[in-house]
Amino acid sequence: MASVFGQRIASQIQENIIAPLANKLQAEGSDDEYPVTDRSTSDASRLGEKPELLHHLQNDSSILTLAVGDKYIYAGTQDGDIVVWSLASFELVQRVQAHTRAVLSLFLSPDRKYLFSSAGDAIVNAWDPASLRRVFHIYSTYDVGDVFSVAYSTQFQTVYLGAQNTSIQWCSLKDSSDRKIPDPEKHPDRRNHRFFDSVQHGGTSTPRPQSTRALIKDGEVIEIDKAHMIQYAHYGYVYCMLMVRGVTRLVDPEEDVLISGGGDGTIKIWKLLENQEQGLREVACLGVDDAESILSITVDGSFLYSSKLEGVIELWDLDTKQKLRVIKAHKGDVMTLQMGWGYLWSAGSTGFARVGVRPDDQTRTC
Repeated sequence: MASVFGQRIASQIQENIIAPLANKLQAEGSDDEYPVTDRSTSDASRLGEKPELLHHLQNDSSILTLAVGDKYIYAGTQDGDIVVWSLASFELVQRVQAHTRAVLSLFLSPDRKYLFSSAGDAIVNAWDPASLRRVFHIYSTYDVGDVFSVAYSTQFQTVYLGAQNTSIQWCSLKDSSDRKIPDPEKHPDRRNHRFFDSVQHGGTSTPRPQSTRALIKDGEVIEIDKAHMIQYAHYGYVYCMLMVRGVTRLVDPEEDVLISGGGDGTIKIWKLLENQEQGLREVACLGVDDAESILSITVDGSFLYSSKLEGVIELWDLDTKQKLRVIKAHKGDVMTLQMGWGYLWSAGSTGFARVGVRPDDQTRTC
């Protein structure tokens, strides 16, 4: 059923979304006020048709992140829940209280073995995608703040997290007898908080709110080793990360490559090292002349798209490390990018989604 759903989506994107929406925005204009060029069809009779809504899923709180597997849609919410819907029936399958703060990232590993979630509570959880049973509960002993992004290397069985404190940290999920035994007092729910536990003038401290986290009943607890961290991976928040292969000549095509984007406006390419004490080595850095935050990244072969503030999308060639194009795609900040069905999809803070073709063709937005 999932494959049938995917085929139905693909066939209707061209017919019922791109052409009709482009024509409508050309005729009526949009809040973004950017020109729309329609090259999607020669059948003029279809241009006036309204896009068909296939289905509508509703949740009580804001949905901040999505991941789509072979059978399910996973949504991370403002309330800290992970909500799961069936792709076959669109029915609600499961809801779990995954975090005590907003879920900021969901990442489904390429081998479909783990669903990773990260949140504003400084925790990364790894779940079984089928049962949503927690397999690993991962945290750092540093005050990392929000964990904005997560990536996983199937080659090294290692999870990488990008945090608010500018660091990239990592830990191996391989069975290891020499893994450090976690100290419960160093868990983010237990250790002193820089704000709530700070002493005011006169020697008093602000009362700390009680954690509402349920007891960890399942999953192995992993405390990230202090040595497994690059403190200033970016000079800003590490907003986004991708784990890819074969996108650059700087790393062997059969090896996993980590790409990160930060609040300092740079995109960095990292070679993964099997030695956990070394972890990562930076091999390239793009955008050093620009300090505007990189909010999202996606790749198409050796091309990389990065989204920025004020509606800007940049196109990079990872082989030459050259910026090929700057696209003004939205009026507001471009919050997310995704490649799918041969198109670049983007969504902005103004509530508009746009579609553009690949770099070897003309750009089209709608």
